[in-house]
Amino acid sequence: MSVRSPAGPRSSGADRILSADQCDALARRIFALARGPGETRVSIVSWWNGELRWARNRVSLGGDRQNLSVFVRRFTDVGFGDAWTNQLDDGALEAAVRAAERSAQLFGSVLEQPTTLPPLPPLDARQPPVWSDATFNLPTEARGDMVRALIAPAEAKGMLSAGFLEMHAGARAQLSSRRPAGPYAPWDEPYVAWTQAECSMTVRNASGTASGWAGVSSYDWSRIDAPGLAARALEKCDASQHPVALEPGRYTVILEPQAVADLMENLVGTLRRADAGTWFLGYDDALKLSRQKLGLKVVDERITISHDAMDPRLGILNEPGMDMGPVTWIDHGVLTNLGDWRGFAVAALGRNLGTRLPTGYRMTGGETSISEMIRTTRRGLLVTRLSGVGLPLDPTLVEEGFTRDGLWLIENGRITKAVKNFGFTESPLFVLNNLEQLGEPVPVYRTVWDALELMPSLDQLTPAIVPPLKAHDFSFTSLIDAI
Repeated sequence: MSVRSPAGPRSSGADRILSADQCDALARRIFALARGPGETRVSIVSWWNGELRWARNRVSLGGDRQNLSVFVRRFTDVGFGDAWTNQLDDGALEAAVRAAERSAQLFGSVLEQPTTLPPLPPLDARQPPVWSDATFNLPTEARGDMVRALIAPAEAKGMLSAGFLEMHAGARAQLSSRRPAGPYAPWDEPYVAWTQAECSMTVRNASGTASGWAGVSSYDWSRIDAPGLAARALEKCDASQHPVALEPGRYTVILEPQAVADLMENLVGTLRRADAGTWFLGYDDALKLSRQKLGLKVVDERITISHDAMDPRLGILNEPGMDMGPVTWIDHGVLTNLGDWRGFAVAALGRNLGTRLPTGYRMTGGETSISEMIRTTRRGLLVTRLSGVGLPLDPTLVEEGFTRDGLWLIENGRITKAVKNFGFTESPLFVLNNLEQLGEPVPVYRTVWDALELMPSLDQLTPAIVPPLKAHDFSFTSLIDAI
């Protein structure tokens, strides 16, 4: 494994994204173009994406894309104005600066309001492990060779495979002509670069009646066992042939790690302070404060949900103004933290940094293997993954979705037959309170959001490390005509 701190690319592909020195030089060019007094702020985002996709055992798309955006904000005596460009020649940069200045003159009647927040503490000098040379330097030819090797076993068995490999890299720098920056500091932010690799594969039989899937993502390509994923998808497809229909109802379920992550998506997204919703307890008229369920037991005591930016298996980007230290949202079943902005943390909590949301997280597990879960199940279902999971229907996080790519009936401690897919109506809170067994947490597949490539925001890498679990009374409400 070759992982560096995010100091930027140093390879033959270094022109894919901008280096720290290139960002600094570009910002200085822009600062020099400003007319008159005032502050100039620049946000520079560059990204690269290399992908290869295939369907029906044939490559259908391959390519490398890259782009950049430069955001300019000019402060004048009457206000501020903004402009964007994706061109780096002198004429384009000057046009952007002039446009920002004209915008300030025409529309900048509202000056940036001074903040009452105290100065930020010194930035944490540690760099999260989010860069991998193995990801950044994987050449197009190697991607092609890898895909051919993934397709071959499925093709040899008369199966049809589809999937993709994707490599991402990006970088951002936020710089100000005034140091320290103006009243909305922090604006000066150290250069940060990141990588992310994704591999996903589906195998179906020729008649389209059976399907198997496997996938995983990581900032470090060397951590992804692509041949192992392909073998697992093929095995699942083979085992899911000739499915039978069962009656909907409440079943004991064994959720593989990907299914757990799919179920948890809405829960982790709600772990923020709010005046309504899942974690809102009520309004305290005496204190004039909204009360949350902090300190209350909300799930099984075996469950802890946390993250640590320095976790070498996770890969989480720092977020300016937010605490970079370890955060635990649910500690042995008790709600202990909720995401909140820095302004609230200063005003109400006596802290100078906010608490970030679990865009990436680790969930505790146990020591029970999936095979042992199966052996101890009298009657239940083994679930590969969940799909189509919608937004919660109510504050208890009841959500709807359906199973996909492999569902099997367990009877008297062994898998007896493949089962047609179910729709479900269930809450992750209910599942985490009906736990029977937990397995070892492992990384799962979570995609990179497009917004990470298009916007100057770096908080949307979403890695997750979760365990398989066994729970009783999972509510399957309908049969689904899907594979």
